Amino acid sequence: MISVKNLSFSYGQKKILDDISFEIEQGTCMAVLGNNGAGKSTMIKCMNKILSPKEGAVYINGTDILKMDIVTLAKNMAYVAQKNEISKYTVYDAVLLGRKPYIKWDASENDHKIVKEAIKSMELEKYELRYLDELSGGEMQKVMLARALAQEPKMLLLDEPTSSLDPRNQYSVMRRICRISKEENIAVVVVIHDLNLAMRYCDKFMFLKNGKIFACGGQEIMTKECLEAVYEMSFDVLDYNGTKISIPCPSNIDWK
Repeated sequence: MISVKNLSFSYGQKKILDDISFEIEQGTCMAVLGNNGAGKSTMIKCMNKILSPKEGAVYINGTDILKMDIVTLAKNMAYVAQKNEISKYTVYDAVLLGRKPYIKWDASENDHKIVKEAIKSMELEKYELRYLDELSGGEMQKVMLARALAQEPKMLLLDEPTSSLDPRNQYSVMRRICRISKEENIAVVVVIHDLNLAMRYCDKFMFLKNGKIFACGGQEIMTKECLEAVYEMSFDVLDYNGTKISIPCPSNIDWK
């Protein structure tokens, strides 16, 4: 069980997050949704100690991760940012870095086995010996996801992991993430803007608005009324072959 309790964060006098509390079971994939500037990326950076929250705690099975040292934290939580630095590593070596918290002197046979599995899970086998600066943005994002999986975390934080991917790879990657979440019993928190990707693959949904939780729950909160209140525009929500889909109807927005 992952629990976030009373998380708050400010830049100077500007409050970005205000008393954020929620729980997520391991093996569950939760989409974090909302307008730009709602605090989504800030929230997961606070959860991962990249930013220091003003108040609050984040627990994994009862242990506050905000009090963990960096190695222990890396064994419990992995994070994939929106953008990643390009380094002169091969794909294989970049994914192997995910095993760093576990390696004492040299990578073991088991470390290499886990790296191979992570690379395969993202369909990157033919890129193993390619350098990162030779990859497209979408390929690079898949490498960072593989590296995160190689950490064998209890919790995986993803900040817009599909933003650099074409439509086919968007659906492919989200399907893999949610499948791995269940197979490996990992709690996944994914910041995402594509409502239809979220509704197809995620188990739980949280909407942030003005730094606060507007709604949190399962498919029952993915309604026309909720979307219109969060995004301040018109929506239709339909059932298509057993899956909810959202259709924006921007008639109330001043653009053509």
